[in-house]
Amino acid sequence: MNLNEVNKIKELLKKINRLDLYSNRLFEIGYKNIDKILGMPEWNDERFKGLLTPNIWNSNYDEIKNVLAMPEWNDEKFKGLLTSNIWTCSYDNIKKILTIPEWNDKRFKGLFTSNIWQSNYDEIKKVLLMPEWNDEKYQDLLTSNIWNNNYENIKKILLMPEWNDKRFKELLTSTIWGSNYDEINKILRMPEWNDERFKELLTSTIWQSNYENIKKVLKMPEWNEEKFQKTLSSNIWKTNYDDIIKVLRMPEWNDERFKELLTSNIWSRNYDEIDKILSMPEWNNEKYQKLLTSTIWQSNYENIKKILKMPEWNDERFQGLLTSNIWKCNYEDIIEKLYLPYWQEKKYIHLLVPSILTISISNISDGINLLKKYNIDAYITNRCLRMKTTTLEFLINYLIENNIDLITISKRTGRLRLNSILNYDKEQLKKKCGIDINEIEKKKRGYQR
Repeated sequence: MNLNEVNKIKELLKKINRLDLYSNRLFEIGYKNIDKILGMPEWNDERFKGLLTPNIWNSNYDEIKNVLAMPEWNDEKFKGLLTSNIWTCSYDNIKKILTIPEWNDKRFKGLFTSNIWQSNYDEIKKVLLMPEWNDEKYQDLLTSNIWNNNYENIKKILLMPEWNDKRFKELLTSTIWGSNYDEINKILRMPEWNDERFKELLTSTIWQSNYENIKKVLKMPEWNEEKFQKTLSSNIWKTNYDDIIKVLRMPEWNDERFKELLTSNIWSRNYDEIDKILSMPEWNNEKYQKLLTSTIWQSNYENIKKILKMPEWNDERFQGLLTSNIWKCNYEDIIEKLYLPYWQEKKYIHLLVPSILTISISNISDGINLLKKYNIDAYITNRCLRMKTTTLEFLINYLIENNIDLITISKRTGRLRLNSILNYDKEQLKKKCGIDINEIEKKKRGYQR
């Protein structure tokens, strides 16, 4: 192809503002064919817009024309197949795939996605006709990532005698298709699975790893130390050997303050995150040391850092919130809660206990405003704030209509308190009081109509 032809192609793409379609394959196709393909009126059809990507240059004008003209695209069930990887298939192959009668079988509906274009008609047909799909234990494997494998590989995997071993039953999930037969075979035959310590590791997350990584992890001498055995759970497969070894060899585990952090949750963080978290100078402050529990791994370094540096912890009102529950929250949410106007009033200070951090801001505001309406807000509890505000209001009205006091006297302390009924969840209400909130709400909605 001469320089003039190359420039014409580039100008054409620039003119239609589609330089993203540029590919070396263009120069094999030639300007005339490219102009014909890009000038097709079908690209004005919303259904086909996602097909115009550089993948299209794997096909040719006649093939593209035939594919786009297929009447099957008018059928809703085929629309999810219109993705650019369709151009890895020929028109004849596409036509045969779409007319396979097995797609009417409910079991195979999850396989009918654009991943199918990674395969071909003959392979697909053989896979769908496998008698193994009549066995219930294999039906969870019928997901579209099956097309990452070919028929021979799938057949060998399903026929492995190891699936009759109870230890391996949890491994039969669709994530298995990320591995191949040889890998799976080597993994299942590892003698380490006879060791009681490692049996918890046999879950489907193992397929996120590979044989070499698994082998190195299981042979680590650290598993002979009791303090590290608590970290042995299937979460470990989200991490690689190098990171695991670095984490377990950190000198911080000899520090008494950090020993509670050695649980399986640790693998939700990588080595660098763990290192930064454990190196924070705030852990030298006694008031923060009670926060060192395994729930910390639900958070991340940036969030932890911002939370610990909050000047609000010097305010006596908020110091009771410093428990490990705090790691279930993010910094922005905590700040917003601490600056709610209610904490300026003494009657609400009793709500400032750790559970307040797990109650949404809308529930706190709406709950307080609702109880204020009935002049009982001084007796509000965190438990009633957990309730949906509409449910709480239905329940208050129910008590009023049945002449039941909203405020009662505690037998234990002799003090006034919110009627216990307003602290119960739906199950407790039904069991202890015979009150079916779902029925009450249904009736109320009926009256409102």
